[in-house]
Amino acid sequence: MNIKRFWARNSTVFIIYAIALLLLVIVSILKPGYASANNLNMLSVTAAVLGITSLGQTFVILTGGMDLSIPWMFSISAFLMAALTNGNDGALVYAVPTVLLAGLVMGLINGFGVAYIGIIPVIMTISTNIIFQGLLVGISGGMPGGSLPQTIKTLVLGNTAGISTLFLIWLFVSALAIIVLHKTRYGRNIYAVGSSETVAFFSGINTKQTKLFAYGICGMLSAVAGVLYSGRLGQLYLAMGEPYQMQTIAAVAIGGVSLAGGKGSYAGTMAGVCILVILNGFLSAMNIPPNVQKIVYGAVLFMAVLIAEREIKGQ
Repeated sequence: MNIKRFWARNSTVFIIYAIALLLLVIVSILKPGYASANNLNMLSVTAAVLGITSLGQTFVILTGGMDLSIPWMFSISAFLMAALTNGNDGALVYAVPTVLLAGLVMGLINGFGVAYIGIIPVIMTISTNIIFQGLLVGISGGMPGGSLPQTIKTLVLGNTAGISTLFLIWLFVSALAIIVLHKTRYGRNIYAVGSSETVAFFSGINTKQTKLFAYGICGMLSAVAGVLYSGRLGQLYLAMGEPYQMQTIAAVAIGGVSLAGGKGSYAGTMAGVCILVILNGFLSAMNIPPNVQKIVYGAVLFMAVLIAEREIKGQ
């Protein structure tokens, strides 16, 4: 009975992981060497950055919202880290908490607008995204930033027992996130708000505070991901966070999380991340033109959203 219940609650996640594995096998056949240890290690770094960013998006979407300001929270945080450290490892002592706080504040601004003022999430976050963009372009003068401390670069590109250190960190963070979402009061509140904010409110849940913190978490994780991504590149550029606006939503949707909120798991989002990374890596390895890559990417996102919406209506 317990096994049947477990399968009923998690079958979608297992199916998504099976699809990711099947996709990897197919790609490996079409592109020999794609599944080599070295390439998989590189893909794991890409997956970790997208996974951490998508974690914040998962929290927000589970509440019934959506954060479209991730790109420039992502970029601002990377530029802020570079400005505070100027490549100096010793400066990380105060730079790390400052950048995390900056990400948290940007996220809380979104959350306050959505939860306490009542602005539609898409409108609120796309507006702040434009504001954050203007701030960064104005402060930086539109010029690329400097580099980050060597410690961050080593962390991002280093290996532990032959496995990407960043990938292991992502797995650890993911485990904590899953525990928070499924084993804590706040996690239960997130699902309750996403399922029905009205019912949650009359059940005694502080719905506004729940949404506020979800956006705050998203902002802070976007800051972490931005710093890690810039450490991987070794340099900064203004629009470095742009791809993550839709990629995070796609990962969440493909992972079986309802875009209407209240249903799904970050474990599913992780599988969605794997599918996107494998697909994007394959398209790049096959030298597919960028415009065709966008078409394929958009088609995958459309199918994921369509399936998710049909599932919602079928309930």
